[in-house]
Amino acid sequence: MNVKLSAIFILLIAQVSLAQQHFTLTPEGFVAQDKSDYVVIEKPGKTQKELYLSVLNTLNTMYKDPKEVLSLIEGESITVKGYEENAIVHRARPDIISIGKPSYNYDVSYSITFQFKDGKIRVNRPDFECRRWWENFGSWGSLPLLGKNGFSIFNSNKRKYGEIRSQESYNGLIKYFNDLINNIIQKSETVNDW
Repeated sequence: MNVKLSAIFILLIAQVSLAQQHFTLTPEGFVAQDKSDYVVIEKPGKTQKELYLSVLNTLNTMYKDPKEVLSLIEGESITVKGYEENAIVHRARPDIISIGKPSYNYDVSYSITFQFKDGKIRVNRPDFECRRWWENFGSWGSLPLLGKNGFSIFNSNKRKYGEIRSQESYNGLIKYFNDLINNIIQKSETVNDW
């Protein structure tokens, strides 16, 4: 019984450690815990070439048309330019007279660059844009990081600068990109094991 509990406990700890939060969102964009614009993931015992090829193979399995979304510097870096529909929910009161908090889904286009050295993968902070099609206006609208009304993620007013306007979109973006990075790194460890 104790052996089974110990095994379960070890598996749970392993899962929690895999689901790392690499980046958090600020009014200036994503930053790492040390406030830099990148994180370094240690992979001891792996060569630069092994890391590059395993991440490249993983990305080739994750995207429908990898040639359209991947830019490569052979053996050194991979940039992913992805897009996902309805990836983020934004809920905020757009103005004083609105009742309730209407909810809107936004598409996310993004760019993330992975760089490689022996035993290390550097992940640069994601650049992104949230957009949605407004049928009433017949045009695209974006969800900016900073703004003076409810259709932004952070408040840009002097007195309330950086205050989160929509907890759903703030949490959603952090979860979306950290999950994406964790998924790529985790799959890259097993993609060649067949």
